[in-house]
Amino acid sequence: MPRVYNDVKIIFVSIVCLKDPNYMTMNKIKDSNYHKFIGKWRTSGEVRVGAKKLPLVGVDSYEFILNDNCILHKADVHIGGEHSETFEMITMLPGDKVKMQYANSRGESGLMTGNLINNMFTIEGDGIKFNGQMNNDYSVLVGHWYLLSENGDWEQFITLKLEKY
Repeated sequence: MPRVYNDVKIIFVSIVCLKDPNYMTMNKIKDSNYHKFIGKWRTSGEVRVGAKKLPLVGVDSYEFILNDNCILHKADVHIGGEHSETFEMITMLPGDKVKMQYANSRGESGLMTGNLINNMFTIEGDGIKFNGQMNNDYSVLVGHWYLLSENGDWEQFITLKLEKY
């Protein structure tokens, strides 16, 4: 039944059900390798800004949402003296890849794809990528973020370590 809010009828339709005939048999993200991320993580590292290296400290969390079909990733960090928050919705794509749609407190947003195979975690976006590795008990993730420079080279700009607690 449609709901009425301020004289406007809103009808909720699940587009994914209409577009994908395999919707009811799709794997939930809870049943994938990405369950390894669930929990709270102590975040540390460095961010390179020109010749400077700024400390990165904070907390990242990952939780199942929407009937275990998605993961909500929240990052709450300080880079140097600046506070930054990011929310990211992670959903399964065909195969073992995920779609990662983010927005942050600086007004930036975007879409990336990720892949986790044999504890190697990679992310690719428009002019940005991440290469990292989890330890065998899934309690530590270390890696590097890279930006694509104007001359076409990938330049490391973040060294990152997440430790589950």
